[in-house]
Amino acid sequence: MVILRPMKFLKVLANALVSGLFFSTLLVLLFADLNINLKTSPRFLVQLTLHLAVIYGLLIACVCLIFFFIVQFFSGRAVRIPFVSPSFLSLSFSLLVLVFLVLFRANTSYFDSFFDLRMRTCLRTQLMILAGLAVLGPAVAYGYRRYKRKVVFFWVYFLLFALGLGFVFFQRSRYAVDQPSLKRLPLLGKKVEKKITLIGLEGLSFDLLIPLISEGKLPNFSWLMDNGSSGRLINFSPTEPVTLNPSLDSGKFPAKHHRLSLSRYRIGKMKETLEIVPRFLLFNQLERVGFLKITPFRPASSVTDIWQVFEANQISAVKKDWPYSFEVPSQPSSRAEKLLSNILDSSVPLSDEYFGLARNALFRDCAYEEAGAEEKNARQPQVYYLLLSGLNTVQAYFYKFHFPEQFGHIDQEHLERYGPVIDRYYDFYDQIVGKFLTGLKEDELLVVFSPHGIEPLPIWKRAIESLLGNPMVSAHHEFAPAGVVFFYGKGVLRGNNFDGMRIVDIAPTLLYYLGLPVARDMDGIVKTSIFAKEFIAENPVIYISSYEEFRIIPPQ
Repeated sequence: MVILRPMKFLKVLANALVSGLFFSTLLVLLFADLNINLKTSPRFLVQLTLHLAVIYGLLIACVCLIFFFIVQFFSGRAVRIPFVSPSFLSLSFSLLVLVFLVLFRANTSYFDSFFDLRMRTCLRTQLMILAGLAVLGPAVAYGYRRYKRKVVFFWVYFLLFALGLGFVFFQRSRYAVDQPSLKRLPLLGKKVEKKITLIGLEGLSFDLLIPLISEGKLPNFSWLMDNGSSGRLINFSPTEPVTLNPSLDSGKFPAKHHRLSLSRYRIGKMKETLEIVPRFLLFNQLERVGFLKITPFRPASSVTDIWQVFEANQISAVKKDWPYSFEVPSQPSSRAEKLLSNILDSSVPLSDEYFGLARNALFRDCAYEEAGAEEKNARQPQVYYLLLSGLNTVQAYFYKFHFPEQFGHIDQEHLERYGPVIDRYYDFYDQIVGKFLTGLKEDELLVVFSPHGIEPLPIWKRAIESLLGNPMVSAHHEFAPAGVVFFYGKGVLRGNNFDGMRIVDIAPTLLYYLGLPVARDMDGIVKTSIFAKEFIAENPVIYISSYEEFRIIPPQ
C-alpha cells in the first residue's frame, strides 16, 4: 500500500513546478515566433515566462503531480524522489516537449502565411532541435539505469538541453527585418484609360453557386460563368479581413505586409502587447478573469499597395472595402425593407434572434452598397471597389438550416422558416451583380470575387462554441475554404474555367490589365490565363523590382 507523506508531496510538487516553468518557457517561444512584428528582448521573454507560469505553469504542475502519483499507485510501490530529481525532470521535460511540438506544429501551420523563407528555415531548425531534445530525455534515463546510475549522464543531458534551448531562442532573433529603401528612384507614371469594377462578396462559394445555377436560378452569375473566366480563389489562413484585404491590395502575404490582427493583447501588468496569441490554449478566456486585456487596433499599411499606385498614376478610385464597422441604419431604405420581406418569411417574429442577425446583415449590406453607389456616381472613378460581408454572417448562422443532414435533429418549423434564407441571400447578391453588368462600359473590367468560402463547424468546434462561445454559429471559414472569382470584360476569355488563382494574384493581374508595371517582390503573379491571346500579345507584362524602390512621377 502506497502512503502519501507531506514531505514527499512537497518534493514531487517542487519538481512539478519546475516542469511547469519549463513548459511556460516553451510557450514563450511560440508567442515570440508568431508575433513577427515584435522586437523581443531577454527582459520581455522572462516577464512573459513568469506571467504564463501563473496560469499554464501551475496547470502543467498539477498534471505532473497527479501523473506521478497515478504511476506510483499502479506500480504498487513507493518511489523515492529528491527535491530536484533528474529522472523526474528529464522524463517530464521530454513529454512536455512532445506536447509542445504538437502545439507548435499546429500553430505554425495555421499561421504559415506570416513567415517568409528565412523565418520558415528558423522554424524548421527549432522543430528539429526540440525533437532531438525530446528523444534525449528517455535515452539519458535509460543510460543512467543501465550504467550503474552514473550522474554524469544527467549533467551532460541538462548541459545539452540548456544549449539546445538557447539555440532555439536564438533562431527567433534571426527573423528578417524589412529595411525601407532610403532613396527611391523616379518612375514615370502612365496615363490609363481603362476601368475596373471590383466587387467582393464575402462567403460566396461554388458549393452553393453551382447547385443554384443548375436549378435555373442566379441568372447573372450564370452569365458570368458562360461569358467570362471563372475559378476558385485560393486563400490562406488566418482568413480574417485584416490579413486577406491587405494581401489583395498589395499582392503580398502577411509576412511582407505585416498586418496581422485587429487586436492587441496585454497580459497582466506587462507593458508590451501582443498581436497574435496561439490557438488551442483557450487564451482569450483569460480575459474573463482579468488576466488578459484585449483592445481594438487598426494596423497601418507598411507596403505600397495598388491603391497608392493608382493615386500616383492619377487614376481615380473609390474604395469601399471595410463594411464591418459600418453602422446598421436605424431607418433603412424602402428597398432594404422589401428585400428583407423576400429573404425572411413574414411569420418570423421580430424578437427572434435569427431574424435580428439576418436583418442587420442585410440592412448593412444595402446601406453600404447604396453609399458606395452614391459616391461612385458623384466621382465617376476609373477603379471602383465594393466589399459586402452580409452573406458570410448569414451563412455562419443559417448553415445548419440549409444543410440539416450535417447537424442531426433540427426542429421542422425552424427548417421551414430559415431553410431558404441562404438561397435568397444569394439571389440578392445576384441582383447586385446584375446592376454592375448592366452599367458596364466597353473598356471596363468587372471582377467579382469572394476571399473565402464557408464550411460547417466540426463537431469539436461546435462543442466549444456551445460551452464558451456562440451556440448559434454553425459554419465558419477558419480553415481557408476556397472562395470564387469571376472576370468579365473586353479581352477576357469567354466560358473559361481556370484553377490555381490565389488572392495575392489579383493585385498584379489588375495592374497588368491597366498596363502598369508589376513588382517582382509581389508574392502574386499575373494570371494571364483569363485573357484572350490577342489581348496578351498586345499587352506584354512590364516588370519592376519593387514599388518600394521607386517614386512614381505623375503622368503629364
